[in-house]
Amino acid sequence: MKLALALLMLTASAAQAQEGRVWTLGNDKALPDVTLVYGAPNSDDVVIALRCPRQTGQITASFAVAAKLADHRQGEVWVDKIGRPAPWPASVTIASGAASATLRGQASANDLDGGSLLSAEVATRAPVIASFRKTGVITLTGLNETKDAPPAPLKQVRPFLSACR
Repeated sequence: MKLALALLMLTASAAQAQEGRVWTLGNDKALPDVTLVYGAPNSDDVVIALRCPRQTGQITASFAVAAKLADHRQGEVWVDKIGRPAPWPASVTIASGAASATLRGQASANDLDGGSLLSAEVATRAPVIASFRKTGVITLTGLNETKDAPPAPLKQVRPFLSACR
């Protein structure tokens, strides 16, 4: 009975955390970067982060996964089990609707939860970004873990992409 109650409370807490997540556009013209983030506002709970320096045509997509590539620190630098310093190469797939792109990305240590932070750059002219512009749907996959979110509001997606171009 106690186990069932604990599982119910854990499930309710997870659902409440997900309910608090929203898409947030950061488009302050005084800042060099534009951001579109899905997560809980004003917290470390970020599922998907998209960032671009204005007018560069390049978007960096970032997300956290549970897979741990970091093994230990050598001074201030994280290294993996064979001693290679971070960041480590990692494939990242970005998908939106029927379009997808598998990109060379990188992984670094996630000090918040011990997993890894993955990131990859994609051009604003890529077909997957054209699909994202139309649908607001985006999914990120890396190290055998997929992160998705409800569709981003097009009233946030389009200004984000316009500022990036």
